[in-house]
Amino acid sequence: MTSDGEDEQDRTGPLGKDQRYFDNSAEAIAEKAKLWTNFRRQHVVRQVLAAPNREMSLRQLAQNLRDYIDERSDQDPDYDDVRQTLRRRHLPLLSEHDVIDFEDDIIRPGPEFGAAVELLVRNDPRV
Repeated sequence: MTSDGEDEQDRTGPLGKDQRYFDNSAEAIAEKAKLWTNFRRQHVVRQVLAAPNREMSLRQLAQNLRDYIDERSDQDPDYDDVRQTLRRRHLPLLSEHDVIDFEDDIIRPGPEFGAAVELLVRNDPRV
């Protein structure tokens, strides 16, 4: 039990106490796969990887993504729409899965960032 009375979830995995617990259920695998079906989330990881000191502002990321979409499609996306979509949908999802840390409009690598980069490289060696 925690100090506020909530039950702590047992995270002892097959490797023993204090080892990372891996959920290999079909639901967990599908949720992870959903992270990479969207090019915007892939773009976030690529941009943070390429950023000086591996961090960037939401403003810079939104502008880079807007320019990327504009160059590669017939769309002319609005900067504010791109920024809000990142802020409300994509960054919280990546943060929830520990791929990034998103705080005070700054994006940094999270604990699972390396695994995300590895997955992107495996699917596209040009990363």
